[in-house]
Amino acid sequence: MKKKLFASFLCVIMVLTCLAGCGGDGGDSSSEGDLKKIVYANGGQPESLEYVEGSRFAKYSVLKYNIFTGLTRVAEDGTTEMGWADDYTTSEDGLVWTFHIRDDAKFSDGTEMTAHDWEETMKYYCAPETMAQQTTLEEYVKGISEYIAGECEWEDVGYKALDDQTLEITLENPCTYFLDIACTYVALPMHIVNENPEWTKTAETYVGNGPFRMIELNDQVNVVLEKNPNYYDADNVKIDQVEFVFLDEPSVELASYENGEIDVSDNLNAEAIDTYKDSDELVNADRIGVNYLTVNTANVPDNRVRQALSLALDRETLITLLGKLDHPATGWVPYGILWGDEEYRDKAGDMTGYDVEGAKALLAEAGYPDGEGLPTLRYVCQNTEEALNRAQGLHSMWGEIGINVEITSYEPSTYWDVFETDDWDIADDGWTGDYNDPSTNLFLWEERREMNPDGSLKDARWANTEPSKAYDALMQENYRETDNEKRMENFVEGEKILAEEIPAIPVTFYTDTMLVRPGIEGVLKNYIGHVFFQYADIVE
Repeated sequence: MKKKLFASFLCVIMVLTCLAGCGGDGGDSSSEGDLKKIVYANGGQPESLEYVEGSRFAKYSVLKYNIFTGLTRVAEDGTTEMGWADDYTTSEDGLVWTFHIRDDAKFSDGTEMTAHDWEETMKYYCAPETMAQQTTLEEYVKGISEYIAGECEWEDVGYKALDDQTLEITLENPCTYFLDIACTYVALPMHIVNENPEWTKTAETYVGNGPFRMIELNDQVNVVLEKNPNYYDADNVKIDQVEFVFLDEPSVELASYENGEIDVSDNLNAEAIDTYKDSDELVNADRIGVNYLTVNTANVPDNRVRQALSLALDRETLITLLGKLDHPATGWVPYGILWGDEEYRDKAGDMTGYDVEGAKALLAEAGYPDGEGLPTLRYVCQNTEEALNRAQGLHSMWGEIGINVEITSYEPSTYWDVFETDDWDIADDGWTGDYNDPSTNLFLWEERREMNPDGSLKDARWANTEPSKAYDALMQENYRETDNEKRMENFVEGEKILAEEIPAIPVTFYTDTMLVRPGIEGVLKNYIGHVFFQYADIVE
């Protein structure tokens, strides 16, 4: 397997500086007069532009690092630096983090932003009626888990504004990477949220706190952002406007790029990669994400069948078929996550692989020799070019061991609703982590995720089993454990449980690819895979 080692996890970003190469003549990036504008293909339209509602990847390039900025932010070199907080201190025991909010902090509409806005946002985020789908802080901040469960009052939560400029966050246990987590939590304009539940529906009412602010929102078409004059670092934002256009199909995106209609494209198909593979316009870097298949264990209850499904996958061939630059996934924690100074994946070893004979033996042991007697499995995916090609490749590989699969595809806008039903056995899925720790990927199969239909994205119906409880115990122990070696050993044991049970089948570790038109520099794609434009520029 081709492996990319990283000297520093937080520096795993793409700084896309493209000054030469083949391609179009340049679209809006050439600017109207002195206006510097970049047009970016965002993929499908986000299901919501409410920061705490939903969690699909399509919205995050718009929101994170563009319309919003956290207490900390990703710096131009990929490290974590201060954001809306300009200083912080920690207690000797590492539990109390005190952040100072910048003087004269403002939302994009010019209204004052104080530490109270940060506290009120977190309270809103954790309220049951908000139904936020991601609350990673519940495993770190004191009392948040209990508050979400209705077991304590907000006064008992360790997230407090001490005054207008001081935010105190008390953790359950020390967390060395808490500044990385702080990048992803923001202050919402609660003066707008409380008065107008529909505030995210129009550009006129949309308010953020990032380097750009919204000036146009056209359903199923685009979002247009302009430089936010109220941003604390506005003087260093060189781009005047960024337009996010919604294009679902890679082939349409490629045509739009070649026609000069878009300037930055990162939803690339095999044709795009092959065409630009020798060009400076194509840039790629690994990110801490995994494409995997969620298995509905209630419908496929025998773990030997699930193991056979995994062992039958020739991941190298599948990557070639898709024309991707990904790496075969032999576990659930991708490259880019470190164990000390080494790659976690290298030290933990392979948890699964390609073994057709082993897959056949497991099927026979389960009572289905050559697949005889095994019902047809229902495979669901989005109706995008890549997802359908992957489905056909998987169909062929499983057919070699006698497993018949029926493929059903859905529009991206409705696909995730499928997880709320039982009308599937295997589902195309994936995840990209947020920080440098195996928990950023492995938390997905904890029982708290499985048992909360409003908070679970990866419902394999695996909860309430003995292996699931053992897995959950390891993960919960790691939120309290301070010995890093012990934590890493627990993560390995957790992956071994996943390898035995297969609630999800790892397929590929993501590699990000992007086309950037010559003359554009400084477009960053960080280790999470999100694109942001605050350091971008258009040069002569």
